[in-house]
Amino acid sequence: MEGTFEDFLAALLAFESGWDRDRYNAGVIQDWQLDQWAGGPVQDHFPGYSSWSQLSDAEWEKMAYQSMNSLGFVGFQFGEALLIDLGYYDATTFYGNGASTNTWQGTWTGKNGVNSLEDFMTKEAQTVAIQEAFGYNLQVLEGQLAGSGQSLSDFIGQTASYTQNGQTVTVELTLTGILAAAHLRGAWGTATLLQNGAVSTDEYGTSILQYIDQFGGYDAPSIADQIAFYEDRLTGDEGLGTPGDGDTPDTGDTGGDGGNGSAGVGENDADVVITWSWGQDEVVNGFNPATDTIFIDWIGAADLNVTQTTAGVVFAVPSNNQTTTLAGVQLSDLSDANFTILDTGTAAEVLALVGDGSTTPDTPDEPDTPDEPDTPDEPDTPDEPDEPDTPDTPDTPPVTPDSWNGTAGVTAATATVVITWAWGTNRTITDFDPASDTIFIDWFGPEAIDVAEVNGDTVFTMASNNQTLTLAGISLSELSPANFTIQSTATGQEILGQVGSGATDPDQPDEPDDPDTPDTPDTPDGPQMIMIMPDSPSRVITDFNPATDMLHLEAGVIAERLEFADYPETIADVAAGLTVRVLTATGEIASETVLVGIDASDLSMNNFMVAEESALNEVATLLGTAVVTPDTGGFDVIYDNDGSNPPVPSGASDLGGVKWPAEFGADDIIGFNPAADEIDFGNASVHGLILTMTPNGEPVIDNPWGPDMQILQGVQLSDLSIENFGVVGNEHLRQDLGGILSWEKGIGPRDADTVYIRSHEYGAFQVIDGFDPATQKISFLYFGTRERLSVEDTSEGMVISSLPSGQGFLFTGVSKSDLIAGNLEFHFDQVMEDNLEAPFGIDQNDVSLVSREALLTPEAPPGETTDGHQVREGTGVSPDPDLPDTPDTPDTPDEPVVPPSTSDDIVLGAGAETVQVTWDWGRMFAVQNFNPAEDILDFGSLAASDVTLEEVGADLLITVENNGGHGYLLEGLQAEDLSIANLTAANWNSVVTDNGGIADQLASLGNADLLM
Repeated sequence: MEGTFEDFLAALLAFESGWDRDRYNAGVIQDWQLDQWAGGPVQDHFPGYSSWSQLSDAEWEKMAYQSMNSLGFVGFQFGEALLIDLGYYDATTFYGNGASTNTWQGTWTGKNGVNSLEDFMTKEAQTVAIQEAFGYNLQVLEGQLAGSGQSLSDFIGQTASYTQNGQTVTVELTLTGILAAAHLRGAWGTATLLQNGAVSTDEYGTSILQYIDQFGGYDAPSIADQIAFYEDRLTGDEGLGTPGDGDTPDTGDTGGDGGNGSAGVGENDADVVITWSWGQDEVVNGFNPATDTIFIDWIGAADLNVTQTTAGVVFAVPSNNQTTTLAGVQLSDLSDANFTILDTGTAAEVLALVGDGSTTPDTPDEPDTPDEPDTPDEPDTPDEPDEPDTPDTPDTPPVTPDSWNGTAGVTAATATVVITWAWGTNRTITDFDPASDTIFIDWFGPEAIDVAEVNGDTVFTMASNNQTLTLAGISLSELSPANFTIQSTATGQEILGQVGSGATDPDQPDEPDDPDTPDTPDTPDGPQMIMIMPDSPSRVITDFNPATDMLHLEAGVIAERLEFADYPETIADVAAGLTVRVLTATGEIASETVLVGIDASDLSMNNFMVAEESALNEVATLLGTAVVTPDTGGFDVIYDNDGSNPPVPSGASDLGGVKWPAEFGADDIIGFNPAADEIDFGNASVHGLILTMTPNGEPVIDNPWGPDMQILQGVQLSDLSIENFGVVGNEHLRQDLGGILSWEKGIGPRDADTVYIRSHEYGAFQVIDGFDPATQKISFLYFGTRERLSVEDTSEGMVISSLPSGQGFLFTGVSKSDLIAGNLEFHFDQVMEDNLEAPFGIDQNDVSLVSREALLTPEAPPGETTDGHQVREGTGVSPDPDLPDTPDTPDTPDEPVVPPSTSDDIVLGAGAETVQVTWDWGRMFAVQNFNPAEDILDFGSLAASDVTLEEVGADLLITVENNGGHGYLLEGLQAEDLSIANLTAANWNSVVTDNGGIADQLASLGNADLLM
C-alpha cells in the first residue's frame, strides 16, 4: 500500500497544481514557474518573503489550491466544464466550448458556500469537490462499462499491458490509479483505455498510463461509497442552466424553445444516439427526417464536427476516432425537431447547420443511397478470380495500376475504416466485417506503412508516425482487394500482395514484387524520422542510427520548451542516451525522447529537421555548430582554389571519368567534365548539404547553415545531366537535385497562372506584380532545400526568400493572410515530412500536393524508391480547374477550419493578470479591462518582426504577423498608457528592447517616456 487516501489526495494535488515541494527542492520546479502559477512573485502574497522556499508547509499547501496554469485550470486542475457537471458553476462559453482557456467569467451557483473563483481556491472547497468528481467519474465509468456487460471490478487488481508509441507498457490497475486517470482524461477516456486499449494524453502530453502508475496503490473508500458521496451532494444545478430535478429537464428544457433541439427525447428513446464510443464508425440507413430523432450526449462543440458528404450527414468526434453517418440525408433535410442536444454550445453549432425540415420531400434523395448499392457491386467480388480483370479492363486499360489500388471504390468519406496520417494514434477496430466493410488508405508510401498478421489480428503500422491500426480478429487471408481503396499503387502492391485474394490477382507478373514485402522487415534498418511535437508522448528509441536517422522538431517546439539531457527524468529503467525533453508552457516535462546509447557528439545537423528558428539555435548549441545568418540577402559567392584544401577524386565514374566528392569545405572543383565526371553525394542529407548556382550559372555544393561553398568552376549547371549526380543515397536530396536541374533544363510544368519558387539562384530577386491569390498559385515543385525558408509581410508586399542563396520573390500588395491554402503547391515529402508549409502558418493537410514524376531524379540505391507522385487538391481551391472534384470541397467543408478566425473576448478581472501574445492562427481577441497599473503583456517567443502595434481609434491593436489575421485589440488603451513594467517575454527573448521591437513601436506611437 502506497499510503492513505489523504496521502493520495496530497500527492495528486502536488502534481496537478505544480506546487510539489520535493520537486521544487530538487530544482525541477523553479521560482519563475511558481510565479506564473501564483499570478505574481512571492512578495505579492507574502510581502516579508523573498523566495518561495521560505513558505511554511501550510502556506505552501494554500498556494497549491490557488495555483492556476496557462489554460486557467486551478488547484487540482479543476476546469469550468467539470464544475458545471458538479453543479458549482454555469456558463454559456467555457473551455472546450467556445473558449481557448478557462476564463471563469460564468456564474457560480453557491453550492457548498462557493460563490466565486476565490471561494473555490481553498482547501475546504476543493477537498469536497475532488471527491465529488471521483464519485461522478466512477458513476459514468460504471455506466459506460455496463453497456458491454463489464464493471470496474473486472479490471481493478489486474495487471494490463498497453501499446504506447509502439512499446508495450504494463501497469497494475488500482482504484486510486483509475481515479487519477479519470481526473486527467475524463471518465470516457478512461473507459476507452480499459475497453479498447486506447492510450491518450492531456493538452500537455501527459499520458493516462503515467497517472495510473504514479497514483496507483493508495487506500481508498469503496466505489459505492464514493458514488454515494457524489449523489448525496447533488443540488439539481448540475449541468448547464439550472435544471432543478435531475436528468429529465435536460431533455425538457431543450424542447421548449429549440435552443437545444425540440425533439424532447432521451438516450433511451431516440432513434439515433451519439455518445462517446471510441473507434465506432456507424452508418444509419433509412433515417427519416420527418419522424426520426437524434440524441447527442455531452459532447462539446470543439469535439464534434458535422459535415455534409456524398454519403450523407456525418457526425464526427475526431479525438475519439468516431463517426455516425446518416446515409442519404442532407443537412437541409434536418431541423431542430430531430434533435435533443445536451450541450448548449454544441446545439448552437449543429442547429445553425441544419434546415427547417421543409425540404424533407428531398428525402426521396435517399434513392441516392442507391449509391451505396455501388458497394453492393462488391458482392460481385465472389467472382474475384475473374473480377479483378473484368472491372479493371473496362475501367482503365492499364489493368495493373487499378488492381493494385483495390476495387472497393470508396473515398475517405464513405469507407468504413480510414487510415490517414494521425500522429501517435493506436486504433483497434473490433467489428470489421470483411464481407461488407471497406478500408481507405491515404497517401502512405510503401516505406511508411507495413501490414502484418499478429496473433490472429491484422495490424497496419506507420512506424515513422508512431501510429497503428488493428483489425481485431481478422486475418490477412480474410481480406481481399474488394475491401480496399489505396491511394498509392506501390503501397497497394505491398498490401494486396499479402491479403487473401491478393495472391491470386491476375497481374501475376507483378507478384514477384511480393517478395519485396520481406523488405518491410528491413524498414527498421532504413532511415527513421522521429517526429517530436509539443504534444508527443515520451519514447525510448533503442536503434537510432546517426548515419541515417533524423529527429524532426516540429512547429511549436520552441527554444523555451526544449531541453537536451544525457538521461531522462520521467522514464525509469532505461539506459543513458541523448534525451530530447519537451516542456509544457509552465516549464514541466511534457515528454522525453531517449536515444539510447547516443551522445550529442555522435550527431550533426544532418540528423535534425527543425521548424522553429529559436529551437534551431538550441540544436546548433548542442552540437557546437554555428548557424550563420548574413546581414542582408544571401551569402557572398566566394571562389576558392588556393590549394589549401584541394578536392580529391573518390574513384572512377560510371561515365568513364572521375567522381568528385561533394564537400563544401573543400576547394572549388576545377576541370569538371560534364560528359564523363560525376559528383559523389554519397549518403549526404539534404539537411546538411544542398545544390545552388552562382549568378554566372555555375553549380555550387552549398552549406545550408553557413557561407561554406564549393563551386564547379567553368561549368554551367544547365550543361549537367542527371547522370552527373550518380547514385544519391538521401531520398529528399534526390528530389531537390532533380527539381533544380529540371528547372535549369526546362523540364516539367510551367503553368502561366503559377509562380514557381526556387532557392538555388544566388543574386536572384523577382518582383511579381498583379498576383491574384484567389486564382493564381505558388508552387514549390522546383524548390531545392528543406531549411531556412522565410515568408514575411513587408510594406511592399509578401516576400518569400531562402538561405543560403538569398533568392527572393516579392508579391506586391499581397500579404500572407490573403493566401488560399489550396493555391500553395508542394510535392508530398516537402510538407508531410519536412513541413515547408509551416512559415505560411497553414496546415500541411490543407495545401495542394502535385506530382514530381515529370521531373528528373537521380538514381537511388538498389531497392530504394523516390516519393513524390501523390496528388491532392487543397482547401479553398477555385473550382474552375477540375469541376468533377469541386463537390469534394463541400464534402469536407473546410469551413470548420475557419472558426478560429472568429473573435474572442479576453475579459480581465481585478488583480494582476497576464495576456499571452502568442501564435494562434486566425483568431482576433478583444482584450477588455486591461489595467496598465498591474496587468502584463507577455510576448513569449515572438520576434520583433512577428509583431506590429498600431492605434485604431481609441484602442491599441497588436497584430501577430503572417498568422491569418491573428491579433489582440486592447480596448480603451493607447500606446502612451503602457510602461516597461507592462511588457515581458521569455527570459531569453529581447523582443521588448530589440530594434524595431515593442518599445520602439510604442515610442513611434507617441510613448516618449516608456523606458524612463
